[in-house]
Amino acid sequence: MASSRPMSGWNDAEVDRAPICPHCGVTALPADPANVVDTRFLCENPDCAAFGEAVHPGS
Repeated sequence: MASSRPMSGWNDAEVDRAPICPHCGVTALPADPANVVDTRFLCENPDCAAFGEAVHPGS
């Protein structure tokens, strides 16, 4: 059911966001092309201990 309250800006929009690496706090980047529905996300911070590892939503 849709809310009767008007949206007040981008903060109210339901937007899927890329997960944040729990090790370094940097937003993970997609590992797959944009046309893949269930894309994986990887930590791309070369200074992070989890560099190149999958980051799961909700981590």
